Amino acid sequence: MKQKEIENFIYFLTNSKNLTKAQRLKRDQLLAKMVTTPPNDKVDETPLTNNSNAGVCVQHETSAIVNFLHQFTETNAKALKFTTHIWETNAEGHYDYSDFKEFKTAYLEILTKREPSLYTIQPLCKHLWQIITNFLINDEPKYSWSEFKLKIGYNKYLEKWMNENPGKQPFAMPLRTLPAKYQHTELVNGRYLVNFGHVVDVFKNCIEFRDNDLYYFIKELFKSSDHILDEDLLESLRGISFYTDTELVKDALRIIASNMRSEFPKINIRAIIAENSVRLTITQVGSFSDRDINDPKIRASSKTGQMCSIISRLKNLCDFSIESRFRVDNIFKYCCINYLSSEEKESLKFIKDVDCPGFSYILTFYTYSEK
Repeated sequence: MKQKEIENFIYFLTNSKNLTKAQRLKRDQLLAKMVTTPPNDKVDETPLTNNSNAGVCVQHETSAIVNFLHQFTETNAKALKFTTHIWETNAEGHYDYSDFKEFKTAYLEILTKREPSLYTIQPLCKHLWQIITNFLINDEPKYSWSEFKLKIGYNKYLEKWMNENPGKQPFAMPLRTLPAKYQHTELVNGRYLVNFGHVVDVFKNCIEFRDNDLYYFIKELFKSSDHILDEDLLESLRGISFYTDTELVKDALRIIASNMRSEFPKINIRAIIAENSVRLTITQVGSFSDRDINDPKIRASSKTGQMCSIISRLKNLCDFSIESRFRVDNIFKYCCINYLSSEEKESLKFIKDVDCPGFSYILTFYTYSEK
């Protein structure tokens, strides 16, 4: 059979709508065995045809959010730092702020006047902007924040309590002093919220993965009778801390977990720390897309579907790409597709088959840099 006839036959098989589910499964298995791939030591450098335009790599802004959130720990942004840290006393044994109003005025100056400011964050990540605004700015607890729908923050009720309890600091306010409709009576991360310091901890978990937070979340998320996790690789997630909108990242990870196919149980999850970055890779070993590289779901061009949902949550938070085997001009090839990047990057590149053990999701987070 001539090469052109083989290609036409493959095209007929892959586009036929009359095959049963069992026939399609058998077809895919046979095609996977037939596929010709580049040698292990050489990547196919053949230019893509005009029709092979998978994905559009969006260059986005991640540094502004990281640099903004880092101010919560900077000593030269002391007032803002003290919104998430216990107040320290000065040499005379007093707090630096005489009352709530003086303190809030000081940290609002940092939030709104320094760059990057809260106004910089709003167009980059509206969800993060809303969390910070509802917790630190709104005097009337009108809107809720966090997955626990809290309406507790640096507002008029905290100001009232501090005015009535001079010499005390915000963390000490008992939540029972709030109006009943603003009290939270359900467990939060295994404990009841008793004082304002507990609320601050919830906020800190919204803006930063700290220590083993990411490790435990992912381990629980992918824990399933259908999954076999490489525990040694998973250990690489321990002790990793970085600033981001953790709720949006968790949403994206939940979508990724829901995409895992039960017939391929082995999942490798690892984190690699480099200078000012954390690269998180989630691979379902043996599972490949094998879709046409121009499929709207692969290109994320339809504005719907799970890939678009992941991208929408991660934009301006981390770089995002996938690696798998795809059909390029009716030939199976191993490719990396870049969807989000902090620097100009090609949407698509070929990779070695040995570097692609299965369908991989790659999230690259950036950490604070003084440069």
